[in-house]
Amino acid sequence: MLRYLTLIVGIALFTSCEEPEPITKDVIQVEGITAEIPDADLFNYDTLQGMYIGNFGSSDIRIILNYVSKTNAVGYNIHKGLQRNLSGKVTRSGDSITVFMAEPGDHEFDGVFELLFIGEGSEPQGTWTSNSGIISAKEFELKRVDPNKSRNWDEDEDITMENLHFFFEDAYDTLGEYSFKSDGLVVFSYYEGGYWGANYEDNDDERSKKQMKEIQGTWSMDESQKYVTVAWEPNKVLPKLNMRYKVDKGEYEAELFWKDNPIYMRMYP
Repeated sequence: MLRYLTLIVGIALFTSCEEPEPITKDVIQVEGITAEIPDADLFNYDTLQGMYIGNFGSSDIRIILNYVSKTNAVGYNIHKGLQRNLSGKVTRSGDSITVFMAEPGDHEFDGVFELLFIGEGSEPQGTWTSNSGIISAKEFELKRVDPNKSRNWDEDEDITMENLHFFFEDAYDTLGEYSFKSDGLVVFSYYEGGYWGANYEDNDDERSKKQMKEIQGTWSMDESQKYVTVAWEPNKVLPKLNMRYKVDKGEYEAELFWKDNPIYMRMYP
């Protein structure tokens, strides 16, 4: 019995001297995740502001962008003397910038313009879709025009699209008075019966009693800069709704020549 107990104690002592097996655990390494920071939009949207002109069907259209940011745009357009305010959104994808601008919607011919700029290009592609869907959509190309803002007169200076408004902002013919604006608008003011024609013998008091009326149009200049075309709103006073004048600077005063009735500038710019 004693030998048996001694054997058990010996086994116990031998077992207690053995080193315990280590306890292992799986170690999970977590890699740090860096948040992606989008590139800052450093494009200067102000560079898109300005006036653009293009062939809109049978006549030119002017689109003026007064304000452009990375989200919004505001401006107006003029077509055949009809001016419509524009406002809308701006989106960017890579180097392409799209400006969506809607007309107010209270006119039967109102719609939505979409202008696509590639980079800082000054010749965007344009589309127009009518609100009603009755008028077919239009696609057109635009080019930027920067009218002169000062009257730096030079005897040898040619009449161009950029400075024509200085020459003819105060002009006249036998029918009435004309005011050519820098944004392409033309305002024709007249008295019924003719400004000088049927009312030539009227004195100033009699003419002042008659109400002066207005007809609006849009002017444009061809690439040769020798002709000016005015697209008028519907009227029964002017000879044609689309009138093409030849530009003649002249020795003393400039004129827009139309057979038998040219438009004369009233004074030098």
